[in-house]
Amino acid sequence: MKTGPTIGFRCRHSPTLLVATVLVSVLAVLAVILAAMPHWLHAILIACIGGYAGSALYRSARPRVRSVLWREDGSVELVLRNDGAMAHGIVQNARVMGPLIVLTLRWPPRERTHLWLLPDNLDADTRHLLRTRLGSDAMGELVSGNADSD
Repeated sequence: MKTGPTIGFRCRHSPTLLVATVLVSVLAVLAVILAAMPHWLHAILIACIGGYAGSALYRSARPRVRSVLWREDGSVELVLRNDGAMAHGIVQNARVMGPLIVLTLRWPPRERTHLWLLPDNLDADTRHLLRTRLGSDAMGELVSGNADSD
């Protein structure tokens, strides 16, 4: 069954997502500093926040997938960043929250990644095609909605 047009795009990092990650990390560190707890616990929590933020920034700046081709039949062809290999997979889940589109991609054997697509890392035409396809998914497997929907 045809579910929508073939959509292809290259995955780039989003400067907005990087700035938001830094901002949230700074706010988390500020909250820990202002909390009434022992200094050794402050140090541990700040180190954990820094490690997690660094990991999130690295993953956001270097997406695991170089490009995506989402075919009419629902299958996905991926070009992976690390070695340029091709993989065949599926869009396991999708979420549309305002300007943000989050795609969860799976491919064998047990690989998975999340693509955070914002207006600064995906062109307007491709965003429109993705939003249209996610809004008209006939299979009901993909989730599309706002932050309040389940």
